[in-house]
Amino acid sequence: MPQAAAPAVKIALLGRPNVGKSTLFNVLAIGKENKAIAHAQAGTTRDVRQTPAQLFGRPFVLLDTAGVEPARTREAATALQRQLNQLSLQAAQAADVLLLLLDGAAPLTPADRALATDLRKLNKPLIVVVNKADLRVAERTVAEAATLGLGPVIALSAAHREGLGQLADALDPYLPAAVEAIEQEAEPTPAATDLQADGTDATLDALTADPALPTNKLISKPLPTPLKLAVLGRPNVGKSTLVNALLRQEAMLTGPVAGLTREAITHTFTALGHRFALIDTPGLRKKGKVEEDSLEFLSVGQSLAALQHAHVLLLVIDASVHNEARGLWQVFEQQDAAIAQAALRAQKPIIVVLNKWDAVHDKDACKADVLAQLRAKLHGIHTPLALPVSATRQQGLGALLKAVLELQSRYGQAFNTAKLNRTLAAILAKRSPPLINGQVVSLKFLRQIVAGPPVFALWGNRVDKISGHYLQFLKHQLCENLGLTALPITLHLRANQNPFGHRAKQRAGFTGSAKQKKAQAAKTKSQKSRKPRA
Repeated sequence: MPQAAAPAVKIALLGRPNVGKSTLFNVLAIGKENKAIAHAQAGTTRDVRQTPAQLFGRPFVLLDTAGVEPARTREAATALQRQLNQLSLQAAQAADVLLLLLDGAAPLTPADRALATDLRKLNKPLIVVVNKADLRVAERTVAEAATLGLGPVIALSAAHREGLGQLADALDPYLPAAVEAIEQEAEPTPAATDLQADGTDATLDALTADPALPTNKLISKPLPTPLKLAVLGRPNVGKSTLVNALLRQEAMLTGPVAGLTREAITHTFTALGHRFALIDTPGLRKKGKVEEDSLEFLSVGQSLAALQHAHVLLLVIDASVHNEARGLWQVFEQQDAAIAQAALRAQKPIIVVLNKWDAVHDKDACKADVLAQLRAKLHGIHTPLALPVSATRQQGLGALLKAVLELQSRYGQAFNTAKLNRTLAAILAKRSPPLINGQVVSLKFLRQIVAGPPVFALWGNRVDKISGHYLQFLKHQLCENLGLTALPITLHLRANQNPFGHRAKQRAGFTGSAKQKKAQAAKTKSQKSRKPRA
C-alpha cells in the first residue's frame, strides 16, 4: 500500500513593516499569479498570503505576513495594528519554521527585540535573516542581530538574490529532498486601466477564426480542482467578510474602513465534497480615481489578474443601501457593471452576490430592482444570476456554493450536434431571420466548437447581413433551450461552404485551363493568317 505524502513544510516570514518580506516572498514563490505586491510604502501587506515555493529545488509552503510593530498612539491606527499583529502571530503559530527578517539599512530596534522574544516563546525553529545585506551599514545590523541569542544570522539581499545559498543551508534540516525545478511561463498582468480593454483569450480567437469544422469530438469538461473563485467588487462591500465566512475562520483583515485589503490573497477550503480556491481581492474604484504607479494601481492590477485566473467570478455588492422609501433603489452601480463587463469579455461565469441581505428592508423590492438593473447593464447574459447572502450571519453560503458548482458544470458542458440542430430548427420555426433587400437569409447548420467557455458556430448564407437584434434573439433562444441562461455564450456566424468544394474547384481549374489553352491557340492561328492592312 503506497504511503501518503508527507504534509508540506510551512515557513513564515515575519518582521517589522518594510524590511523586505514581500520581496523575499516573490523570490521564493512559484508562479506569477502567486506574487505579492512589493512597494516602498510601509504596511503594504495586510493579510497572510500562502503559496507553494521552492529554494534550489527544495519545496515548501511560504507564508507572507503583515509587518508586526508596537501600536501607534492614535486609537484607529492602534486597533488596525493590533489586528495585523494578531494575524501575523496566528500565521507564526501555524508554521513549522519561522524566518525573522531584519532591516539591514537600519540598526536593531526595540520592536525587533520584542518580536524576537514573542517568536522564541512559540518553541519553533527560528532563523534570523538580515535583508538588504548589499548595503555597508548592514554589517552593524548583522552584529547586533547576533546578540539576540537565536543562533547564526543569515545575511542576504532579496532584491539582488544574494545569500540564498546560506539560507538554503539553514533550512536544510527542515526541508524534503530536492525535486525538479518547476518552470512556469510568465503571464502578463493586466494594468489597472484595463477595465475597458478586451479580455478575450487569443487562443480561443484563433480557433474560432477558422471556418472549418473541428475534427475532434467535443467532450464535457469536468469540474476543475480546485475550483477557483475570485471575489471582486467595490471597496467596503464585504468581500473579506464573505471570504472569512466561507473559510469559517478570520483569515482576512476586516473592518468598517474601506481599502483594508491591498492584495489578491488565495485560500483553499473544501465544501460540498469539492475543493475550492478562494481569491479575495482589493476593492476596485473608478480608474479615474486611481493614480498610476500608486499602491492602489498595483492592487487593481492584481485584482484583474485574479479575474483571468479564476473559474467563476463572485461580484459582491452591498444590498443594504437599498431603500425605496428614501429613493435609494440603485444598488448595481456603474463600477459594478464595469467589473462585470470585464468578466464577460474574459468569458467567465459570474454570480452577483447581494451581501448584507439581513439589513435589507424590503427584500422583494430589492431583488426586483437588482434584476432590472442587471438586465439593463449586462446584455451578454440572458438572465444574470443574483443570490442574497449575509456574510456576517453566515446565511445563504450553502446555496451560493451549490450555484457555483452548477454554473461551472454547465459552463463546461458539450452538446451533441444533432441536438443543437434540432434546437436551431425550433428557433427558426419560432422566428425566422428578416429578409435582406428582399432576399431570404438561410441558416443551415449549428455546431459547438469550444466547451468551457461555450462557443458555437452557425453556418448559413448572407449571415454578414444579419442584424444585431436578431443575433441577440438567437443567443437568448440558445441559452433558454440549452440551460445556459446565466452564462455568457459566443456565437460565430460563418458563410456556407461546400465540404467538397475544394474537389470541384480542382476539377474546374483543370478543365478551365485546357479550354483556355485551346482558345488561345485558335486565336494565335487566326492572327497569323490575317493579312496586314495597307
